[in-house]
Amino acid sequence: MRKVVENVRKLRELRNFTQQHMADKLEMTQGNYARIENEEINLSEERLQKIAALLGYSVEFITEFDIEKINSGVAEKKDAAEGDVFQYKISPELKQLYEGRIKALESYIDELKAEIRELKGVRINPQIVS
Repeated sequence: MRKVVENVRKLRELRNFTQQHMADKLEMTQGNYARIENEEINLSEERLQKIAALLGYSVEFITEFDIEKINSGVAEKKDAAEGDVFQYKISPELKQLYEGRIKALESYIDELKAEIRELKGVRINPQIVS
């Protein structure tokens, strides 16, 4: 379970989510959420499913996630006439991570656009206000 908890923390950080954000969404205190990440509280399957949903990944992805696979072979150095050139290889896991983040941000943008349209549609009639 140690690897799973470490993966939860790494993926949370990659999403730029704070422990407080996670705790709020899970309806618990930040201290108790920190205790999960510090393995002071056992991470139940049910709670793992909720965390996975918040992070936008499947439970299987979280349990299989390996940051070392992503880091290994990320950059391959090649010499070029004008200096060093780095050729980056993106692992499927990292690609999935970024695609998930992009989807979440696009969804958030759509929500904000809808809210803006709603607010623009609200007009105060000056005759009603006295």
